[in-house]
Amino acid sequence: MRRPIITIAKTEFTAASRLWWIRLFTLAFGLITVAMAQAASVSGDSGGGEMFARLTVALLPLALMLVPLAALLVGVSSVSGDEHASGFLLTLPVSTTEVILGRWLGQACALGAAIGAGFGAGGVLVWASSGPTDVLRFVCLIAACLLLALAFLSIATLVAVTVSNRGAALGVAAFIWFVAVILYDAAALGAALRLTGRQGARLLFASVFANVVDLVRVLTLALAGTPHILGVAGESWIRTLGGPMPVAALAAAVLAGWIAVPLAIAARVSAVRDL
Repeated sequence: MRRPIITIAKTEFTAASRLWWIRLFTLAFGLITVAMAQAASVSGDSGGGEMFARLTVALLPLALMLVPLAALLVGVSSVSGDEHASGFLLTLPVSTTEVILGRWLGQACALGAAIGAGFGAGGVLVWASSGPTDVLRFVCLIAACLLLALAFLSIATLVAVTVSNRGAALGVAAFIWFVAVILYDAAALGAALRLTGRQGARLLFASVFANVVDLVRVLTLALAGTPHILGVAGESWIRTLGGPMPVAALAAAVLAGWIAVPLAIAARVSAVRDL
């Protein structure tokens, strides 16, 4: 990786780490994880796998709400409206692509640190109560949340470079969060109910590809060994692909696309706009 990208990433990491809501999200992740881990460890009559399953089920809905919100806020607020910083960077011998990549990398590191620190506090309790096997599974939950954050950070970067006004960009980001986290599943299920037979199942199967939140839900619960609570769309994936591991592999591959494609489009839009 070129040195200018690393330099820009370090600067952006410092700036993003100073955002007050990053610190609030870190605290929220930590308090929620510690509370859920403590509640799961109270049930001493259950096995370690069952304890982790309950911990994952309890944490996942909250993570699927908070992580995208944090990523969108960081991505939009750190880039959109910061024309003076962008102008200064572009006077240096760096390309617009390097600026976009450096900023994205710095923001990704800040989000990763917040998620790792918050969820890691609960991981300590999981290690103490159920051993290293469950801690390794818990790492899968943290990794899935990191992928979720990276995907929404790429989407936020695309929003920031296409909407120059910070207030408007925050509005677009809020709308994206509302659709992805709250509205999308209900709309997909309602559309599937209007169809009959395999058409409804195919629609539910395909609907997961279009929503990062659903992909992370499917990936996490498949790796956690709890495919029976994946939901209607997730069950459609299990039946079609033949098991949790193929489901997890496909979900991870599609998530990689959700991370790379919006970021590439953002870099291209920024480069064309500055020509």
